[in-house]
Amino acid sequence: MRVERKCATFLMAAATVASVVTGLPHAVANDWPSLQATSTTPVKDNRIAALWQVITPASREGASRVRRECTASYVGDGFWLTAHHCVSQNPSMDGYLEQFDGQQAGIAGIYTLSDTDDVALIEVGPGIDADTFEVAQDPLDIGQQATLTGYGETHDYASSATTTIVAHRDEIDFGSAVYTDLFEALSATASRSCSGDSGGPVYIGSTIYAIHTGGGYNPSCVDGKDMLMWHTNIASRADWINSTMKLNAGLTAAEEYKAATGLNAALTGRTGIE
Repeated sequence: MRVERKCATFLMAAATVASVVTGLPHAVANDWPSLQATSTTPVKDNRIAALWQVITPASREGASRVRRECTASYVGDGFWLTAHHCVSQNPSMDGYLEQFDGQQAGIAGIYTLSDTDDVALIEVGPGIDADTFEVAQDPLDIGQQATLTGYGETHDYASSATTTIVAHRDEIDFGSAVYTDLFEALSATASRSCSGDSGGPVYIGSTIYAIHTGGGYNPSCVDGKDMLMWHTNIASRADWINSTMKLNAGLTAAEEYKAATGLNAALTGRTGIE
């Protein structure tokens, strides 16, 4: 099994923004959702994990491989929060989550709210010991700062950036997807988002307020202060998150088998890293 370290779920941002605030920068063409702080300081936080997907070979003769897709955050009872666009192309994917310390857990199931809500819940089997984020009940305010953490395309570790909320957006058209109820933000320091993984948490302390959806085009992962980013508001989806976790608590036999399949890919895939 071969391992790839790249994100396969990019979204082109179009210049269509419906906003509750006017006079602020809009999404523009060639802005891609991305998540990787340009900081090279590793963040060791067991609440945050990398999402890996098993890629099935095109033919029987081919070998399966695993590819790191996005970032996920633990919200309790075996459930991890990530972005809808990280899983929408393959909602029944086999795969696993992996923490900074190497702990891994196979994917047992994936739940999404709608095609316009960039949030998803991933339920996993055993294998990861993680602390829990609290899901925010109230949104971030304009001017408020939070931490954005994620696993990037060129990094083997998570890193962080500080994000400052500058507007609330009703809707943004990313070309291949339209997402609603987002925060527009600017990087508060030189560390910013760049080409890599989406779905990481935007949080203050133990509370997660948003999921990272997009950032300005930055394929070379260069620093940049006051660069645009977009994060999906979690507070307005808190009821869905909590009810989905409650309704789907515990694993069925089929889900246990699926989680074991994903975990097996983690164990066998590591022997073939290129």
